[in-house]
Amino acid sequence: MKLYRQIHYLSLDIVLGALATSCLATRLFQASPGWVWWVTLALTVWLLYTGDHLLDAWKHRKLGLREMHAFILRNRKVLIWSMGVACVADVMLIINSLERPVLKVALALGGAVLLFYAVRHLLTRNRFLFIPGELFVLVLYLAGTWMGPFVTRSAELLPSHGMIAVMMGLVLLMNLGIISLYDMHLDSRLGVSSLARTLGQHPTRNMILGAAATAILLTVFQFLVYGIDRYFQFALVLTGMALVLLPVLLMPSRFRNLDAYRLTADGVLFMGFLSLLIK
Repeated sequence: MKLYRQIHYLSLDIVLGALATSCLATRLFQASPGWVWWVTLALTVWLLYTGDHLLDAWKHRKLGLREMHAFILRNRKVLIWSMGVACVADVMLIINSLERPVLKVALALGGAVLLFYAVRHLLTRNRFLFIPGELFVLVLYLAGTWMGPFVTRSAELLPSHGMIAVMMGLVLLMNLGIISLYDMHLDSRLGVSSLARTLGQHPTRNMILGAAATAILLTVFQFLVYGIDRYFQFALVLTGMALVLLPVLLMPSRFRNLDAYRLTADGVLFMGFLSLLIK
C-alpha cells in the first residue's frame, strides 16, 4: 500500500487510467491517433495533475491535513524541475508532431483547462467555485482522453458510440462521486467545493446508485436491440467498472482503511485496457 501511495502522489495511476480510457475510445472508434498522441496524453495528464497537487499543497501548507501535501512539499524541487522538462518535451511534440486535426481540438481544450485552473486556484471568490469541481473534471477528462481517437476515427458514427460515451461518463461520475464522499470531511476542512459538500451525502450517494443503474440498463438495452455485437462488449467492460465501484460505495467500513477506496476507484479505470480484446 505504501508503494501505491507514492505512485498516487506522483499521479502515475491517473496517467495510466487516462491511457486506458483513451485506449477504450481508440478501439471503439477504430482510430489510429499515432504514437505522439499517447506520449503527449501521458505528459499532459501528468503535468496537469502534478501541477494541481503542487498548487493545493502550497495553498494549504500551514494546515498539514494531507499526507499527499507533505510528500509534494518535501519533493517540490524535483517535481518542479521534472515538470519543466516534461512541459518542454510535451509542447515540442504537440506543436511539431501532433496531427493537425487533433492539434486544433487540443488547443481549444487547453484553453478550457486553463480557464478551469484559473477559476479554481486564482479567482477564489468567483461564483463558479460553487459548482462542484468534479463536474468540470469529468467533462475535461472525457474530452481530453477521447478527442484524439474521435478526431482520427475510421468508423462511421452510430448511436451505439453515443451510448458508450454516456456510459463512460457515468462511470467517471461514480468514480469522482465516491472519492468525494470519502474525502467529504477533509474537503470541508480545506474549503474545497466538492460534489458531496455541494449536494450533501445522501443525494450524492443516490446519484451514484442512479448512475450505476443507468449503466446497467443501457447494457441490457444494447443487448436486447443489437444482441452480442462489439458495442455490447464495450458496454460489458463499462458495466464491470460500475459493478466494481458499487461495493466501494456500499461498504465504506471495508474500504476506508489504508485508502483501499482510492486504490479501487483509481484502479478501476485500468479495465479500459480490456478493450484490446475486442475485435
